[in-house]
Amino acid sequence: MKNNRNVKSKRRGALTVEVAICLPILFLTMFSLYELTRANMIRHAIESAAYEGARVGILPGTTEERIFDSAAFILGSVGVSDFEITVTPEDFGPTTENVRVDIAVPFRGNTSIPAYVVGDPTFRATCELSREAL
Repeated sequence: MKNNRNVKSKRRGALTVEVAICLPILFLTMFSLYELTRANMIRHAIESAAYEGARVGILPGTTEERIFDSAAFILGSVGVSDFEITVTPEDFGPTTENVRVDIAVPFRGNTSIPAYVVGDPTFRATCELSREAL
């Protein structure tokens, strides 16, 4: 019986030390996976937003405001708040052949990671479609 108590007293606190070491690693891994998933979601959202903006842009009679609204709606639906949309050409007319939508989303403004950890990556997407003729 005495030996059994000595073994337990030598291991006393081992669980606390193991938890103190493993728990931060577990939380860091889970948080990193969350942020990587969010980055992937943002990347896919800007590709969809560029495509939808270009689809609206090829319709006869569309305006640049409609293109911005359709792309911003998709970006807003996934929680992207800081983005830049560029439409080429700026003037739409009956002779315009192609519509190009470029979207840039800085990861820094759309993440909970401090800026010094990720630097300044920017996700970009471009879609160019031919205009429809009546």
